Amino acid sequence: MLALVFAVAIQISFASRSLAATKSVSAFSFGFSPPSVTINVGDSVTWTGLGFSHNVQTDTDPFCGGVPVAGGTCTIQFNQAGTFNYYCAPHRFSQNMVGTVIVQAAANTAPSVTITNPVNGAVFAAQANVTVQATASDTDGNVTIVQLFANGTLVAADTAAPYSIVASNLAVGSYALRAVAMDNGGMSSTSSVVNISVVTPVSVALSPPLITNGMFQFNFTANAGLRYVIENSSNLPNWTAITTNTASSDNANFQETFDVNSLRFYRVGRLPNP
Repeated sequence: MLALVFAVAIQISFASRSLAATKSVSAFSFGFSPPSVTINVGDSVTWTGLGFSHNVQTDTDPFCGGVPVAGGTCTIQFNQAGTFNYYCAPHRFSQNMVGTVIVQAAANTAPSVTITNPVNGAVFAAQANVTVQATASDTDGNVTIVQLFANGTLVAADTAAPYSIVASNLAVGSYALRAVAMDNGGMSSTSSVVNISVVTPVSVALSPPLITNGMFQFNFTANAGLRYVIENSSNLPNWTAITTNTASSDNANFQETFDVNSLRFYRVGRLPNP
């Protein structure tokens, strides 16, 4: 029965639906006004003017029961798409007192998806294994799969959150990353493009140091966008990292206050890809 069997299912399925509506149909004289209404799945129809003269039912569902209808009104919620023809039992044949409820399937809303890692413009050293992370959600269902594309080619897919996909062994070049999410209703959406670069890492070479205005400094060769660590030592066997940075150019600079009372050695290393 529409009124009984699916009442709980409707309440659960549409608990988050803020657009559920109720349409009214009045029984007057020997007709229903309007004779046909169109609603969405999860919406309701309220009949008024029933009482001792009229009721609302189908051949398989009593809807509001036989006459008399308590209070003269009855509300039915529809949780299945379809066309439901109903009638007033006392006047179905004598007065052709019939009506129709057309229930439309709710429109499916596409999911949303965003690549959260890496950031746009990130640089990696070849051969690169890049972990791509994405968030995806669906307001009226659930996300079933998230696919990763690099330059239009499918790399891999993940079916469970948190969505994380590794693009392996990327050669030198530029890559446009896109994530595509699909929901349980078959709709999909595509994230904004995240552009990354994979470069051939240069050998790190330090320039001769300078002491200027009390500052000790030197330059070192680098790849803009790659990360480097600068370490120092007072005895060579033991090294301490003093700064980690992302190179902004191919000729990076380091400087610190010069201390005439200490002996220090410096070295620079490129960090692995994140």
